[in-house]
Amino acid sequence: MKHNKRIPTLLLSAALATAPFTGAFAAEYATVKGGGLNLRQTASLQAKVLGQYPTGTWIEIVEKGDEWSKVKVDGKDGFMMTKYLTSAANTSTMYVRTNTGIGLNLRQGPSTNSAIITSYPIGTAVQVLKKGNGWYQVQVGDNTGYMSSKYLSASKAPQYTKPVAQPYTATLKNINGGSIVNFRLYPGMKTKVLDTLKVGTKVTVLEEGVNWSKVQLEDGRTGYVSTYFLVK
Repeated sequence: MKHNKRIPTLLLSAALATAPFTGAFAAEYATVKGGGLNLRQTASLQAKVLGQYPTGTWIEIVEKGDEWSKVKVDGKDGFMMTKYLTSAANTSTMYVRTNTGIGLNLRQGPSTNSAIITSYPIGTAVQVLKKGNGWYQVQVGDNTGYMSSKYLSASKAPQYTKPVAQPYTATLKNINGGSIVNFRLYPGMKTKVLDTLKVGTKVTVLEEGVNWSKVQLEDGRTGYVSTYFLVK
C-alpha cells in the first residue's frame, strides 16, 4: 500500500506568519546614534521597553531588518529600530599608547570578554573604522577587530628605543646580582617575559633606549632587555 506524504503547509505558513521581521543573519556590531534608544521585547513601538541606551553604545546585531533589528546588549536580547543603529565608517589614524609599556589587545568584539586576536606594541598605527563608547573598531594590517579607546591616541607615542646605526654584540649582566635576565616581548617591567637568559649570554643589539634595548638572540628571536643589563 502506498502512503502519500503531505508537507505540513499549514504549520509552515503559521511559523512564517509569526516571524516579527525579515532579515538575513549577520554577525556584526553597530553603535547607537541619535540619543537614547529603547531596547524592546518585540519588534514593535508598543512592546515592553527592556532598557534605554545612549549614543555610542555598542550593540551586537543578531539579525538585521529594514525597520527592526534583533540585538544583544548588556546581556539582554531584544529589538531596536534599525535606523538608529549606525555602521558608518569614521576613518582616522590613531596610535597605541599605554602607560605601562604593555601591548594593546585587538579583540573580536568591543568587550574585555571577547576573544583576543593578537596584541600590538606602543606606537603601532591603527586605522579607526568606527568609534563607540569605550571601544573603537580598528584595522591593523590584515586584522580587523576592537581596541579599548582609552589606550589609543591621536598623537604618536614616544619611542622607547631607536635603531642603532650598526648592530653590535653585547653581553648580559645583572646589576642586581642575579644570575638571569628577563627577555621580554615589549619594553616595560610589566610586559610578558618570553624567556630568562643566563648572565654572560651574548646578544645582538638592534635598537637602543635609555631604559630598554631591543636585542636578537642566537636562535633568531627578538625581544627587549633592560639597557642597564648590557655590556658592550
